[in-house]
Amino acid sequence: MNEPWWKTAIFYQIYPRSFKDSNTDGIGDLPGIISKLDYLVELGINALWVSPFFKSPMDDSGYDISDYCDADPIFGCFADIKRLIDEVHRRGIRIIFDLVINHTSDQHPWFIEARSSRENPKHDWFIWKHRTNPVSGKLLPKPNNWVSLFQFKSAWWNNEATDEWYLGSFTSHQPEVNWRNPQLKEAMYKIVRFWLDEGVDGYRMDVVNWYIKDAQFRSNPFSFNINPDIFQKHIYDRNQEETHQICREIRAIADQYPGDRVLVGEIFTQDATKAAAYQGNGTDELHLSFNMEMLYLKWNAASFAKALEKWYSVLPVEGWPNLTFSNHDQNRHGSRFSSANKGHQLARMQITAMLLLTARGTPFIYYGEEIGMTNTFIPRKEMRDPSGITFWPLPFGRDGQRTPMQWTSGESAGFTSRGAMPWLPLNKKYPHENVEMQQKDPLSLWIWYQKLIFIRKKYHVLQTGYFQHLARGKNSVVSYRRSEILNPDSSRIPAGTIDCYLNFAKKPHTISLPSDGTVILGNRRKEKEILVRGRIVLAPHEALLVSF
Repeated sequence: MNEPWWKTAIFYQIYPRSFKDSNTDGIGDLPGIISKLDYLVELGINALWVSPFFKSPMDDSGYDISDYCDADPIFGCFADIKRLIDEVHRRGIRIIFDLVINHTSDQHPWFIEARSSRENPKHDWFIWKHRTNPVSGKLLPKPNNWVSLFQFKSAWWNNEATDEWYLGSFTSHQPEVNWRNPQLKEAMYKIVRFWLDEGVDGYRMDVVNWYIKDAQFRSNPFSFNINPDIFQKHIYDRNQEETHQICREIRAIADQYPGDRVLVGEIFTQDATKAAAYQGNGTDELHLSFNMEMLYLKWNAASFAKALEKWYSVLPVEGWPNLTFSNHDQNRHGSRFSSANKGHQLARMQITAMLLLTARGTPFIYYGEEIGMTNTFIPRKEMRDPSGITFWPLPFGRDGQRTPMQWTSGESAGFTSRGAMPWLPLNKKYPHENVEMQQKDPLSLWIWYQKLIFIRKKYHVLQTGYFQHLARGKNSVVSYRRSEILNPDSSRIPAGTIDCYLNFAKKPHTISLPSDGTVILGNRRKEKEILVRGRIVLAPHEALLVSF
């Protein structure tokens, strides 16, 4: 096996504020993460993505960075970052950091300088437009109709000192950098090198497809889609061709380092073709790119099968897929795939986990998925997310999927110490949905995840083998084959083949088993049970993994 580690890895995303608090201030921190690394080893995780913990005014919970090369005091110090990297590696785990280089905080020294004067050497490091007519002095209209995603206003913000508008596509506190400026570009590349030099194994790159804007700053056409497109077709403020050159340059930097450093791109679009394009020819841009379509899927077998087929078909020949169903910006799939009949909730989560960990591609697990964490209702007075505050009472906020990890049934769910107030309200289900209880229950979702992770590691075919659809959602069944040999004849089974059968329906469905097989894992059948070739009936919401 000469595959790079990131192809066979099982990633786990940690949102630092919400994972584990070590100093009783109610906010998760870096020492808290370190204290739980053995938990991740027990689960079977071998790669981490840690969301931002860098110095920040926290106007967007750390995605507004004022110092890229140090920790914010609420999370720890530089020594804690170094210790995290070392402790992760000591356990044989890889770690990637968030790289947020589309914008900075308005408190970053670069922007403080840039906004002070048009003559400042760093002024052109950000994106500006005249606010008043230089001749008449009259106020000019905003440069275009671009909208700030989290404040739902014009993305152009006033800077009195220079009589200009600056661009901030998320909030007024997150000014966009000018990637067409060579000095800004080199300064950003120094940051890329900084953490690679410190031993980080790569980056998850935030909103990659926003880096470059239309040179003419044209207005976007109208769209009927409010979420996430906020009534615009984003053809001028995103996905510009020059962005691919930036990706190639960052890839060239990463490739200079030993150990297969990885670049994982957040491509903020539901268009799988656009997401795949940021892998270039598969060897010259990003190693992996998130397919955001997966984060908006509803519970429908045909939709899942179609999304998988599309994703695999649009990737470059040398490209590689990854799979995820939840993250810090999107509703947890435990809520998105919830059933009106609560009796099916666990089974749906088992099906999702089996698909995530047995389909082709690198899986990403969002913290708490392994215990079925769901979104939490956050009262307006307790909201921290700028988009939640802006759009209230519409359900577009992100606090609900960022609530503290549910470790125990004790006070504060074991997230923080007795008497401390967690930074966000706890999910009310935590007394009976937590790690401590599920680790003791052989039928729990946690044990199911642990088994699937072990199975994925054991069978190489589930890591890098071929993928072949068997049922594309027909009769509410998604089924597929993983094999070492690409075999178009579904009736002839190469040795070492594994089939996965997933019944999305509340009623049984019949499938045809092509050969005698052995149950590797099932939520309705015993492990090692022998299945005889022919027609078998899948129980409602059955998840079944069979080896031949």
